[in-house]
Order: sequence, then structure tokens, then C-alpha cells
Amino acid sequence: MEELKGKHFECIKEDNSEEEKEKQWQRSKVVFDQFYEYLKNKGLNEKTAIRRTDQAVFFIMNYLFVYDDVTNILGISEETIRKFLGNWYIRKSWNQSFKGIKSILMGISSFYTFLKDKGFISKRQLDEIKNVCKDKAWFEMRLRTYFEAEGDDFYDWIQEYNYDR
Repeated sequence: MEELKGKHFECIKEDNSEEEKEKQWQRSKVVFDQFYEYLKNKGLNEKTAIRRTDQAVFFIMNYLFVYDDVTNILGISEETIRKFLGNWYIRKSWNQSFKGIKSILMGISSFYTFLKDKGFISKRQLDEIKNVCKDKAWFEMRLRTYFEAEGDDFYDWIQEYNYDR
């Protein structure tokens, strides 16, 4: 299997065309393939390993490399995850649910644990990511209040952790 290098973590897309998406996928696929193998080697069954890999792919390829200013998988922070699952996912997903949010949080946490184990991120960065991924009550509150907010409250809800700024 190809050795992971810094270039595999970079966003190289110039736009969101199908050609650019495919070019990005070819660049990043090795990361996701190795993440899947890592999960399998940790003893996860195939279904769970696939689901967690798919969650990481979803986060990075559909949000991080499209909507966020982060141009490298390694450059995320607590705020990135809160914008993604506390705003973008709730507003953009057809089937948003707390169960779905928890599953994605698990996938993100596992993915960045893999990157830490491979030496690509620091323990401090992993701790920050894991802490936000454990804050399930906050994400549940965001999902609930999205459907309850009206008028100015709805505008304020959107502005908090708005991915569109």
C-alpha cells in the first residue's frame, strides 16, 4: 500500500466540478483506504469499519473540501466540527437525526485517532477533536433548537457556527 504523504491530505480542487471531485478523490483515496485497514486491524467488523470510513469521507469530501476554508485534512479544529454537524449537516441533510450525528462524530473521532496513531497530528489536536466529539448534548440541542427556532431566533441560530461566512 502506498505510503501516506502530506500531499494526500491537501485539497487540490479548483472548483466543485465532477472532474475536480474525481481528481481530489484519486489524491485522497489512499488515506481512506488506510483508515479502513486500520479499523479492521483494530478488530472492528467490516460493517462498522465501512460505516466509520464512509462518515470520514462524507465529512471531508462533502463538507471540508467544499464549504470550509480548511485546505488540509490535518487542519481542522473544534469550530470546524461544530460548523459541520451543528449547522451544515442540520441544514443540508435530508435525513438529519441525532443518531446520524452521533455516528458521524464516532467516524470523525476514529479518523483523527488514526491520524494521531500514524503521527500526522498531535495529541493536543486529537484531544480537542475528541472533546468536541464527546459533546453530544450540544449537538442534540442544536438539532432540537433548529426545529424550534422562529423569526429572529432562527436567524441567530443560523449565524451561530455558520459555515457560510
